[in-house]
Amino acid sequence: MDLTFLRPLLENPGPFVSVYLDTTDTNRGADAQARQLHWRDQREELAKEHDDRATLDAVAAALTGPETFGTAGVAAFGANGRAPLTVGLPGPPRREQARWSRLPDLLPLLVQSPPRPPHLLVSANREGGEVLVVGGAASAGQHSGQEQDVRGTGWPVHKVKSGGWSQDRYQRSAEDAWQVNAKELAAAVIKAAGGSKLEAVIVAGDTRARELLVSELPDDLRRLTVLVDKEVPVDSAELTTAAEEVLQKLEDDDSRRQLEAFHNQAGTGRAAEGLAATVAALRDGQVAELFIGGRYTDGDRNALELAWASDPAWVGPGLADVALSEAELRDRGVTDVAEDKVGAALVRAAAGTDARLFVVPPGGPAAGDSPLQDDIGALLRFAVPGA
Repeated sequence: MDLTFLRPLLENPGPFVSVYLDTTDTNRGADAQARQLHWRDQREELAKEHDDRATLDAVAAALTGPETFGTAGVAAFGANGRAPLTVGLPGPPRREQARWSRLPDLLPLLVQSPPRPPHLLVSANREGGEVLVVGGAASAGQHSGQEQDVRGTGWPVHKVKSGGWSQDRYQRSAEDAWQVNAKELAAAVIKAAGGSKLEAVIVAGDTRARELLVSELPDDLRRLTVLVDKEVPVDSAELTTAAEEVLQKLEDDDSRRQLEAFHNQAGTGRAAEGLAATVAALRDGQVAELFIGGRYTDGDRNALELAWASDPAWVGPGLADVALSEAELRDRGVTDVAEDKVGAALVRAAAGTDARLFVVPPGGPAAGDSPLQDDIGALLRFAVPGA
Protein backbone atom coordinates (compact mmCIF):
# COMPACT_ATOMS: atom_id res chain seq x y z
CA MET A 1 0.00 0.00 0.00
CA ASP A 2 1.06 3.56 -0.71
CA LEU A 3 1.75 5.40 2.58
CA THR A 4 2.31 8.90 1.23
CA PHE A 5 -1.10 10.01 2.53
CA LEU A 6 0.38 9.75 6.05
CA ARG A 7 3.05 12.39 5.43
CA PRO A 8 0.92 15.43 6.49
CA LEU A 9 0.27 13.70 9.81
CA LEU A 10 3.80 12.41 10.37
CA GLU A 11 5.48 15.71 9.54
CA ASN A 12 3.97 17.21 12.71
CA PRO A 13 6.52 17.40 15.53
CA GLY A 14 4.29 15.62 18.06
CA PRO A 15 3.68 14.39 20.66
CA PHE A 16 0.73 12.51 19.19
CA VAL A 17 -2.39 11.06 20.72
CA SER A 18 -3.57 7.81 19.12
CA VAL A 19 -7.09 6.60 19.86
CA TYR A 20 -8.73 3.32 18.81
CA LEU A 21 -12.33 3.30 20.01
CA ASP A 22 -14.92 0.52 19.89
CA THR A 23 -18.14 2.28 18.88
CA THR A 24 -20.37 -0.75 18.36
CA ASP A 25 -22.70 0.05 21.25
CA THR A 26 -22.85 3.78 20.56
CA ASN A 27 -24.34 3.17 17.11
CA ARG A 28 -27.51 1.59 18.49
CA GLY A 29 -29.89 4.52 18.52
CA ALA A 30 -27.35 6.73 20.27
CA ASP A 31 -26.13 10.15 19.25
CA ALA A 32 -22.85 12.05 19.39
CA GLN A 33 -23.23 12.59 23.12
CA ALA A 34 -23.17 8.84 23.78
CA ARG A 35 -19.90 8.50 21.92
CA GLN A 36 -18.44 11.41 23.85
CA LEU A 37 -19.34 9.67 27.10
CA HIS A 38 -17.68 6.49 25.84
CA TRP A 39 -14.52 8.48 25.14
CA ARG A 40 -14.59 10.48 28.39
CA ASP A 41 -12.72 7.95 30.52
CA GLN A 42 -9.94 7.66 27.97
CA ARG A 43 -9.67 11.45 27.77
CA GLU A 44 -9.36 11.80 31.54
CA GLU A 45 -6.43 9.39 31.57
CA LEU A 46 -4.79 11.15 28.62
CA ALA A 47 -5.14 14.55 30.31
CA LYS A 48 -3.27 13.27 33.37
CA GLU A 49 -0.28 12.45 31.19
CA HIS A 50 -0.32 15.48 28.90
CA ASP A 51 -3.05 18.09 29.20
CA ASP A 52 -3.03 19.42 25.66
CA ARG A 53 -6.65 20.51 25.73
CA ALA A 54 -6.74 21.80 22.16
CA THR A 55 -5.60 18.46 20.73
CA LEU A 56 -7.95 16.46 22.94
CA ASP A 57 -10.84 18.72 21.88
CA ALA A 58 -9.94 18.17 18.21
CA VAL A 59 -9.88 14.40 18.69
CA ALA A 60 -13.21 14.51 20.54
CA ALA A 61 -14.77 16.40 17.61
CA ALA A 62 -13.30 13.90 15.13
CA LEU A 63 -14.68 10.94 17.05
CA THR A 64 -18.20 12.33 16.75
CA GLY A 65 -17.97 13.42 13.11
CA PRO A 66 -20.80 12.27 10.81
CA GLU A 67 -18.43 10.20 8.65
CA THR A 68 -17.71 7.88 11.59
CA PHE A 69 -21.32 6.98 12.46
CA GLY A 70 -22.53 3.55 11.50
CA THR A 71 -19.00 2.18 11.90
CA ALA A 72 -18.00 -0.42 14.47
CA GLY A 73 -14.84 1.41 15.43
CA VAL A 74 -12.95 4.66 14.98
CA ALA A 75 -9.26 5.47 14.87
CA ALA A 76 -8.21 9.09 15.39
CA PHE A 77 -4.80 10.73 15.60
CA GLY A 78 -4.09 14.22 16.92
CA ALA A 79 -1.22 16.63 17.51
CA ASN A 80 -0.69 20.37 17.97
CA GLY A 81 -4.36 21.21 18.42
CA ARG A 82 -5.55 19.26 15.37
CA ALA A 83 -6.78 15.78 14.45
CA PRO A 84 -5.32 15.34 10.93
CA LEU A 85 -6.46 11.75 10.43
CA THR A 86 -9.71 10.02 11.44
CA VAL A 87 -10.90 6.72 9.99
CA GLY A 88 -14.11 4.77 10.53
CA LEU A 89 -13.16 1.11 10.96
CA PRO A 90 -15.10 -1.78 9.36
CA GLY A 91 -15.02 -3.65 12.67
CA PRO A 92 -14.22 -2.87 16.31
CA PRO A 93 -10.51 -2.39 16.96
CA ARG A 94 -8.81 -5.52 18.22
CA ARG A 95 -7.55 -3.54 21.20
CA GLU A 96 -9.01 -0.26 22.39
CA GLN A 97 -6.30 2.23 23.27
CA ALA A 98 -5.72 5.91 23.93
CA ARG A 99 -2.12 6.99 24.39
CA TRP A 100 0.34 9.82 23.98
CA SER A 101 3.61 9.01 22.26
CA ARG A 102 6.38 10.55 20.19
CA LEU A 103 4.88 8.95 17.05
CA PRO A 104 1.31 8.06 16.08
CA ASP A 105 0.56 4.34 16.46
CA LEU A 106 -0.57 3.66 12.88
CA LEU A 107 0.30 0.00 12.33
CA PRO A 108 -2.97 -1.41 13.80
CA LEU A 109 -4.92 0.89 11.46
CA LEU A 110 -2.98 -0.22 8.38
CA VAL A 111 -3.53 -3.89 9.23
CA GLN A 112 -7.25 -3.57 9.97
CA SER A 113 -8.34 -0.86 7.55
CA PRO A 114 -5.74 -0.34 4.82
CA PRO A 115 -6.32 2.62 2.52
CA ARG A 116 -7.86 1.59 -0.76
CA PRO A 117 -6.46 2.80 -4.09
CA PRO A 118 -8.55 4.90 -6.49
CA HIS A 119 -11.36 2.91 -8.11
CA LEU A 120 -14.81 3.38 -9.59
CA LEU A 121 -18.10 1.89 -8.49
CA VAL A 122 -20.74 1.62 -11.21
CA SER A 123 -24.36 0.52 -11.05
CA ALA A 124 -25.71 -0.11 -14.55
CA ASN A 125 -29.37 -0.30 -15.51
CA ARG A 126 -31.38 -0.04 -18.67
CA GLU A 127 -31.94 3.68 -18.25
CA GLY A 128 -28.24 4.41 -17.73
CA GLY A 129 -26.78 4.11 -14.28
CA GLU A 130 -24.61 5.69 -11.61
CA VAL A 131 -20.87 6.21 -11.26
CA LEU A 132 -19.11 6.82 -7.97
CA VAL A 133 -15.45 7.82 -7.72
CA VAL A 134 -13.92 6.23 -4.65
CA GLY A 135 -10.81 7.52 -3.89
CA GLY A 136 -7.38 6.82 -3.04
CA ALA A 137 -5.18 6.83 0.00
CA ALA A 138 -6.04 10.37 1.02
CA SER A 139 -9.56 9.30 1.77
CA ALA A 140 -8.37 6.33 3.90
CA GLY A 141 -10.96 4.11 2.34
CA GLN A 142 -13.87 6.58 2.39
CA HIS A 143 -15.95 7.55 -0.63
CA SER A 144 -14.77 10.73 -2.28
CA GLY A 145 -18.36 11.74 -2.91
CA GLN A 146 -17.93 12.33 -6.65
CA GLU A 147 -21.13 10.63 -7.76
CA GLN A 148 -22.81 11.01 -11.12
CA ASP A 149 -26.27 9.83 -12.10
CA VAL A 150 -26.52 9.04 -15.82
CA ARG A 151 -29.94 9.05 -17.45
CA GLY A 152 -29.57 7.80 -20.99
CA THR A 153 -31.45 9.31 -23.90
CA GLY A 154 -32.34 5.92 -25.39
CA TRP A 155 -36.08 5.04 -25.35
CA PRO A 156 -38.02 2.78 -24.89
CA VAL A 157 -36.04 0.85 -22.24
CA HIS A 158 -38.59 -1.90 -21.57
CA LYS A 159 -39.37 -4.74 -23.96
CA VAL A 160 -43.03 -5.44 -24.58
CA LYS A 161 -44.33 -8.82 -23.46
CA SER A 162 -47.49 -8.98 -25.56
CA GLY A 163 -47.63 -10.76 -28.90
CA GLY A 164 -48.58 -9.32 -32.26
CA TRP A 165 -46.94 -8.34 -35.50
CA SER A 166 -45.16 -5.32 -33.95
CA GLN A 167 -43.54 -7.21 -31.08
CA ASP A 168 -40.18 -7.81 -32.82
CA ARG A 169 -39.89 -4.13 -33.75
CA TYR A 170 -40.46 -3.05 -30.12
CA GLN A 171 -37.95 -5.65 -28.92
CA ARG A 172 -35.31 -4.22 -31.26
CA SER A 173 -36.17 -0.69 -30.19
CA ALA A 174 -35.59 -1.60 -26.57
CA GLU A 175 -32.24 -3.23 -27.36
CA ASP A 176 -31.22 -0.13 -29.34
CA ALA A 177 -32.23 2.08 -26.41
CA TRP A 178 -30.16 0.00 -23.97
CA GLN A 179 -27.16 0.28 -26.28
CA VAL A 180 -27.50 4.07 -26.46
CA ASN A 181 -27.77 4.35 -22.70
CA ALA A 182 -24.80 2.01 -22.20
CA LYS A 183 -22.70 4.25 -24.46
CA GLU A 184 -23.64 7.30 -22.41
CA LEU A 185 -22.86 5.49 -19.15
CA ALA A 186 -19.53 4.35 -20.60
CA ALA A 187 -18.73 7.96 -21.48
CA ALA A 188 -19.40 8.92 -17.86
CA VAL A 189 -17.12 6.12 -16.65
CA ILE A 190 -14.33 7.25 -18.98
CA LYS A 191 -14.70 10.83 -17.80
CA ALA A 192 -14.71 9.77 -14.14
CA ALA A 193 -11.54 7.75 -14.71
CA GLY A 194 -9.99 10.98 -15.93
CA GLY A 195 -6.61 9.47 -16.77
CA SER A 196 -5.99 8.59 -13.10
CA LYS A 197 -4.31 5.33 -12.14
CA LEU A 198 -7.28 3.20 -11.11
CA GLU A 199 -7.08 -0.14 -9.35
CA ALA A 200 -10.46 -1.41 -10.53
CA VAL A 201 -13.80 -0.55 -12.13
CA ILE A 202 -16.38 -2.48 -10.13
CA VAL A 203 -19.69 -2.85 -11.97
CA ALA A 204 -22.99 -4.02 -10.47
CA GLY A 205 -26.53 -3.80 -11.82
CA ASP A 206 -28.76 -5.38 -14.44
CA THR A 207 -27.03 -8.31 -16.17
CA ARG A 208 -27.65 -7.14 -19.74
CA ALA A 209 -26.83 -3.52 -18.87
CA ARG A 210 -23.50 -4.65 -17.36
CA GLU A 211 -22.62 -6.58 -20.53
CA LEU A 212 -23.45 -3.65 -22.78
CA LEU A 213 -21.46 -1.22 -20.63
CA VAL A 214 -18.33 -3.39 -20.64
CA SER A 215 -18.55 -3.75 -24.42
CA GLU A 216 -18.44 0.07 -24.73
CA LEU A 217 -15.41 0.59 -22.50
CA PRO A 218 -11.92 1.06 -23.92
CA ASP A 219 -9.47 -1.81 -23.48
CA ASP A 220 -7.55 -0.25 -20.59
CA LEU A 221 -10.70 0.16 -18.48
CA ARG A 222 -12.15 -3.17 -19.60
CA ARG A 223 -9.07 -4.94 -18.22
CA LEU A 224 -9.72 -3.33 -14.85
CA THR A 225 -13.42 -4.21 -14.76
CA VAL A 226 -14.78 -6.65 -12.19
CA LEU A 227 -18.47 -7.61 -12.38
CA VAL A 228 -20.55 -7.96 -9.22
CA ASP A 229 -23.74 -9.97 -9.63
CA LYS A 230 -25.94 -7.64 -7.60
CA GLU A 231 -28.59 -5.14 -8.67
CA VAL A 232 -27.88 -2.52 -6.02
CA PRO A 233 -27.39 1.26 -5.98
CA VAL A 234 -23.87 2.57 -6.36
CA ASP A 235 -23.77 3.96 -2.82
CA SER A 236 -25.30 0.93 -1.11
CA ALA A 237 -23.67 -0.96 1.75
CA GLU A 238 -23.93 -4.16 -0.31
CA LEU A 239 -21.85 -2.78 -3.14
CA THR A 240 -19.35 -1.26 -0.70
CA THR A 241 -18.89 -4.67 0.91
CA ALA A 242 -18.57 -6.42 -2.46
CA ALA A 243 -16.04 -3.83 -3.60
CA GLU A 244 -14.03 -4.32 -0.41
CA GLU A 245 -13.81 -8.05 -1.15
CA VAL A 246 -12.67 -7.37 -4.71
CA LEU A 247 -10.01 -4.87 -3.64
CA GLN A 248 -8.78 -7.08 -0.82
CA LYS A 249 -8.27 -9.97 -3.23
CA LEU A 250 -6.38 -7.72 -5.65
CA GLU A 251 -4.18 -6.50 -2.81
CA ASP A 252 -3.55 -10.03 -1.55
CA ASP A 253 -2.60 -11.21 -5.03
CA ASP A 254 -0.20 -8.27 -5.40
CA SER A 255 1.32 -9.00 -1.98
CA ARG A 256 1.97 -12.63 -2.93
CA ARG A 257 3.57 -11.61 -6.23
CA GLN A 258 5.83 -9.10 -4.52
CA LEU A 259 6.72 -11.59 -1.80
CA GLU A 260 7.73 -14.10 -4.47
CA ALA A 261 9.95 -11.42 -6.04
CA PHE A 262 11.46 -10.78 -2.60
CA HIS A 263 12.33 -14.46 -2.13
CA ASN A 264 13.79 -14.60 -5.66
CA GLN A 265 16.17 -11.76 -4.73
CA ALA A 266 17.52 -13.51 -1.63
CA GLY A 267 21.31 -13.60 -1.77
CA THR A 268 21.57 -10.98 -4.53
CA GLY A 269 22.01 -7.96 -2.26
CA ARG A 270 18.55 -6.63 -3.15
CA ALA A 271 16.67 -8.18 -0.21
CA ALA A 272 16.94 -7.56 3.52
CA GLU A 273 15.34 -9.95 6.00
CA GLY A 274 14.94 -9.81 9.75
CA LEU A 275 14.20 -6.87 12.01
CA ALA A 276 17.73 -5.48 12.43
CA ALA A 277 18.59 -5.60 8.70
CA THR A 278 15.24 -4.10 7.67
CA VAL A 279 15.47 -1.25 10.18
CA ALA A 280 18.95 -0.42 8.92
CA ALA A 281 17.77 -0.43 5.30
CA LEU A 282 14.83 1.85 6.11
CA ARG A 283 17.11 4.25 7.98
CA ASP A 284 19.34 4.49 4.90
CA GLY A 285 16.39 5.03 2.52
CA GLN A 286 17.09 1.79 0.63
CA VAL A 287 13.68 0.11 0.96
CA ALA A 288 11.33 0.01 -2.01
CA GLU A 289 8.86 -2.55 -0.63
CA LEU A 290 8.44 -3.40 3.05
CA PHE A 291 6.84 -6.74 4.00
CA ILE A 292 5.34 -7.71 7.35
CA GLY A 293 3.71 -11.07 7.93
CA GLY A 294 3.28 -12.91 11.19
CA ARG A 295 0.60 -15.27 12.43
CA TYR A 296 -3.11 -14.59 12.22
CA THR A 297 -5.07 -15.61 15.31
CA ASP A 298 -7.84 -18.03 14.26
CA GLY A 299 -7.29 -16.95 10.65
CA ASP A 300 -8.66 -13.46 11.38
CA ARG A 301 -6.91 -11.03 9.05
CA ASN A 302 -7.42 -8.24 11.59
CA ALA A 303 -5.60 -10.26 14.27
CA LEU A 304 -2.04 -10.21 12.96
CA GLU A 305 0.45 -11.13 15.67
CA LEU A 306 3.85 -9.42 15.28
CA ALA A 307 6.28 -10.30 18.04
CA TRP A 308 8.30 -7.09 17.62
CA ALA A 309 5.56 -4.47 17.06
CA SER A 310 5.50 -3.24 20.68
CA ASP A 311 9.23 -3.61 21.32
CA PRO A 312 11.22 -0.41 21.92
CA ALA A 313 12.88 1.54 19.13
CA TRP A 314 14.69 4.87 19.17
CA VAL A 315 13.66 7.69 16.89
CA GLY A 316 14.80 11.17 16.01
CA PRO A 317 13.14 14.18 14.34
CA GLY A 318 13.81 12.94 10.80
CA LEU A 319 11.15 10.66 9.33
CA ALA A 320 13.76 7.95 8.71
CA ASP A 321 15.52 8.34 12.07
CA VAL A 322 14.98 4.87 13.52
CA ALA A 323 17.23 2.38 15.28
CA LEU A 324 17.04 -0.52 17.69
CA SER A 325 19.46 1.15 20.08
CA GLU A 326 19.96 4.74 21.19
CA ALA A 327 23.67 4.55 20.39
CA GLU A 328 23.02 3.79 16.71
CA LEU A 329 21.24 7.12 16.24
CA ARG A 330 23.65 9.14 18.33
CA ASP A 331 26.56 7.72 16.34
CA ARG A 332 24.89 9.20 13.25
CA GLY A 333 24.76 12.66 14.84
CA VAL A 334 21.10 12.56 15.93
CA THR A 335 20.83 14.35 19.28
CA ASP A 336 17.06 14.63 19.81
CA VAL A 337 16.45 10.93 20.51
CA ALA A 338 13.32 9.44 22.08
CA GLU A 339 11.96 5.94 22.65
CA ASP A 340 8.82 4.63 20.96
CA LYS A 341 7.40 1.37 19.59
CA VAL A 342 9.08 -0.41 16.68
CA GLY A 343 5.79 -0.70 14.80
CA ALA A 344 5.15 3.05 14.89
CA ALA A 345 8.75 3.85 13.95
CA LEU A 346 8.75 1.50 10.95
CA VAL A 347 5.53 2.99 9.55
CA ARG A 348 6.96 6.51 9.82
CA ALA A 349 10.24 5.49 8.16
CA ALA A 350 8.42 3.70 5.33
CA ALA A 351 6.11 6.67 4.68
CA GLY A 352 9.02 9.10 4.95
CA THR A 353 11.11 7.27 2.36
CA ASP A 354 8.26 6.43 -0.06
CA ALA A 355 8.47 2.68 0.61
CA ARG A 356 5.35 0.65 -0.12
CA LEU A 357 3.99 -1.56 2.65
CA PHE A 358 2.74 -5.09 2.01
CA VAL A 359 0.92 -7.03 4.72
CA VAL A 360 1.36 -10.71 3.87
CA PRO A 361 -2.18 -12.15 3.74
CA PRO A 362 -3.29 -15.19 5.75
CA GLY A 363 -3.15 -18.55 4.07
CA GLY A 364 -0.36 -20.16 2.12
CA PRO A 365 3.01 -19.99 3.84
CA ALA A 366 1.66 -17.53 6.42
CA ALA A 367 -0.80 -20.13 7.73
CA GLY A 368 1.92 -21.86 9.75
CA ASP A 369 5.45 -20.57 10.07
CA SER A 370 5.98 -16.99 8.97
CA PRO A 371 7.39 -16.67 5.42
CA LEU A 372 9.77 -13.99 6.78
CA GLN A 373 12.55 -14.07 9.35
CA ASP A 374 11.32 -12.03 12.35
CA ASP A 375 8.09 -11.54 10.35
CA ILE A 376 9.68 -8.70 8.37
CA GLY A 377 11.71 -8.12 5.23
CA ALA A 378 12.29 -5.66 2.41
CA LEU A 379 13.05 -5.42 -1.28
CA LEU A 380 15.75 -2.80 -1.75
CA ARG A 381 16.00 -0.08 -4.37
CA PHE A 382 19.53 -1.12 -5.28
CA ALA A 383 21.84 -4.00 -4.46
CA VAL A 384 23.69 -3.65 -1.17
CA PRO A 385 26.78 -5.82 -0.59
CA GLY A 386 26.14 -8.24 2.25
CA ALA A 387 22.36 -7.70 2.30
